[in-house]
This record gives sequence, C-alpha cells and structure tokens, in this order.
Amino acid sequence: MTPNILVADIHDYFDRIAEVVHGTVRTRSWEQQLSPPPHIGKGKITRMRIRPGMEIVVSDMTYERNMKLHIMEACRLFELSYCVSGEIYCEWDGKENWTGSRTGNVLFLENIRVYEEMKAGLRQQLLEVRFAPEELLRYADDAIEKHGMEAWMKRHKGSIDPYSDSPAIRKCVSDLIHCTYKGSMKRLYMEGKAMELLALFAEAGGRGPIDGKLVLRRDDIEKLKEVRQWVISRSEHPLSIRELARLAGINEFKLKKGFRELFGTTIFELVRQERMERALRFMEVERMNVGEAAVAVGYSNVSNFTTAFRKHYGCNPGEYVRQLHHLDLRHSMEQENNNR
Repeated sequence: MTPNILVADIHDYFDRIAEVVHGTVRTRSWEQQLSPPPHIGKGKITRMRIRPGMEIVVSDMTYERNMKLHIMEACRLFELSYCVSGEIYCEWDGKENWTGSRTGNVLFLENIRVYEEMKAGLRQQLLEVRFAPEELLRYADDAIEKHGMEAWMKRHKGSIDPYSDSPAIRKCVSDLIHCTYKGSMKRLYMEGKAMELLALFAEAGGRGPIDGKLVLRRDDIEKLKEVRQWVISRSEHPLSIRELARLAGINEFKLKKGFRELFGTTIFELVRQERMERALRFMEVERMNVGEAAVAVGYSNVSNFTTAFRKHYGCNPGEYVRQLHHLDLRHSMEQENNNR
C-alpha cells in the first residue's frame, strides 16, 4: 500500500517522511537528520530550516524497494530541486515528470496531489530548496519587481518543469551538499548559496527580475557600508542575511547581490576573511595555539578552522604556529649571543 502524506506547510514534508519510514531523527538547533531503518534503505535525509518559510533538504539514500508516496501538497510551495544521481518519477493531474542524474526542476504547487516514486538500488542524491511563495516575494524591492516575480512563479504553477543545467549550477549544488561549516557559519553559508542557486536558475532561463546588474542608490550604498561594519564587528557570531537586511532596512536580495557588486566579495567570504585575519593576530601577538585561536574566532570544530585557514593562507595553522615558535627560538638564541 502506498503511503499518503499530507503537507499543510512547507516544513511538514520532512516530518511526514520520518513518520512513514519510522526512522530515527536527530535534532541539533535548526538542523535535523533522518536515518531510516535497514529494511527501508541506507543513507540519510537532512533538513535545514533556514527560517520560517524557507528550508533546504539534502537526501542521500539508497532504498531497498522502490519508495512510493502519494503527497498532497495542501500548501503553496515553490521549490528548486537538483538530482545529482538516481531516478525519480512523478505524476500529477494527468502530467508526468521523470528526473534522472544531473537534472534540475522548478515547481510551484498548491493543493495538488502528487505520486512520487524513487527507484530502489540506486543512490538517490537530491537537493531541494523549498520556499513559501510569500517568503520568496520578500526579495522584491518594489511593486514592479514584485509583479514581475509573481509572473515568473505563475509560469511554473501546477507544473514540475526542468531547467537548464550548467557548470555554475552544479558547482553551487555541490557546495550546498558538501558544506563542512557548523553552527551560525553554516546557516549563513547555506542561505547565501540557496539564493545563489535561485539567481543561477533565473539566468538559465527563468527570466526573473533577479537577473542583471543592480542599480544602487546612494542610500543603498550607505546601508551596505553599514552592513559591512556589522559583519566585521560580529565575525565570531555572524548575523543571518535576514537579520542584516532587517537592521539595514534593505531587502535580502539587494543586500546579497548589492554587497557583492559593491565590495567584490560575499557576506560569507568577508566573515571568513575577518575570522582568519583575527586568528592570525591571536597566534602571532597573543601566541594562542590552534585550538584556542579557533574558539576565539567562533569555530567549534578545529578541523573546519584548519581547512578555512589553509584555503586562506596556503598552509595549516599548525605549520604556521611551528614557524612562529622557530622564529621565537632563533630570536632568543640571537639575543643570548649578543649578550655574551
């Protein structure tokens, strides 16, 4: 018998799947991970609730038998998905969609019953970025832009439509799936990358109002400069894009895209740069060890700190500390020789 799932809110999907498979759910703050029992399959499904009305679901599953579901989408759902590997079949209102490896889909569903089947024995790697439409419309800067975005969504209403693949989209999807950051840094990174995927979809043929170069007014520039100062001053505990946008009085899309155009870097990249520069000072001036410096700049995981440090400076922090110790020792020996 094929299970029936009622999704009354975009955040219900993960919870209903967990109930159907009787899996184990581990919760850590805004992130949940579902592990199914062996007779269902092996792997995991991870749900990240970025904020109310927006979540990211990453599935990496191999099912023992074809996973068949009847899903009643009883809410308004806008979703971008990308299948890295596997096979998924969907049927709704007399329409069909088959999704294979390296296929991206966009959908806008409301009060629609969908039959979904995922093939057994194949590794099903799937990324889903799920929005409540009203949350997506928050990116609109004015009534004209909002109208254009509504028209953009309307084109996909009641459908599951493929969108063009590209190396940039594959890179963005890979970054989202393989993110190694933890805590507030991970949330900020995932939020920014999800918005990047949205922009890439538009460039691939969505023709939404988020294409093209922004025209920044003088007050926009001043607001973005304020945001930059907040990001620098709070690099150990970064604010989310939503919090920064609310503080600055600017919409989230303009914040993200305008920040990159004005400063040549993303908010996330600036946070990482500030953390690395502060860590360097802590090790040079205060002679902190690697673990102490990692904690001081907001990393709870030393290996993540080491990876970020190596990307930024080209060497491991441990190697850098050893070089400092070697220089200290040489300086001490030189002073001792000079005092004789």
